Amino acid sequence: MDNKTDLANLIAPVRDRMLATVWRILRHPQDAEDALQNALVTVWRRRAQVESHPAPHALILRICADAAIDHFRSRRLNHVDVSQLEERLPTSDLSPLDGLIKDETLDLVMSAIAGLSPQQSVAIVMKYILSESHATIAEALGCRTETVREHLARGRERLGQVLRHLEPDRLPTKITTPFSRENER
Repeated sequence: MDNKTDLANLIAPVRDRMLATVWRILRHPQDAEDALQNALVTVWRRRAQVESHPAPHALILRICADAAIDHFRSRRLNHVDVSQLEERLPTSDLSPLDGLIKDETLDLVMSAIAGLSPQQSVAIVMKYILSESHATIAEALGCRTETVREHLARGRERLGQVLRHLEPDRLPTKITTPFSRENER
C-alpha cells in the first residue's frame, strides 16, 4: 500500500468529526473548507508522526482544531465581505436583532478562545465544543490529564476575564446619553 492509501484509511474513521471540528469553530462554509484543507495538508506533511502517535485520531482532531483556530485568528472578524453577508444573516426563528447578538457573541467568544495559549485554546475547543474526554485531549496534546485540567481551568479563568462584559448583570440597566433628561439637572 502507498502512503496515500494508508493516510486515507487513517482519516476515514474521523472524517466526519474533522469537518464537525472546523465547522463548530468557524461556522462558515468557505472558512471551514479552507481550514479543513490546511488540516489535511498538515496531516499529510506529518503523516509519519500521526501514524506513530499513540492516539492518531485524537492528534488529527487536534490538528483540525489548530487549523480552524489559526484560520479564525487570521481573519480576525475585523472585516466583513459584503458578498458573504447574506450567508451570515440568521435563518432561524430568532429576530434579526437576536440573531445579530447571537452571531456577535459567538464571534467574541471565538476571538477570546483564539487569544488563549495554543494548549489552552485546543483544550477548551476539544472539551466544550467537541465534548471530548480529558483522556482524549491529553492524548492529543501529548500531556497528562492533570495538565489538561490545568489548561482548562486557566483557559476558563482567562475567558471569564475577557468576556466578563457579556454577563447579564454587568450590562447597563439604563442608558444615558447627552440628551437624557437626567443630564438636564
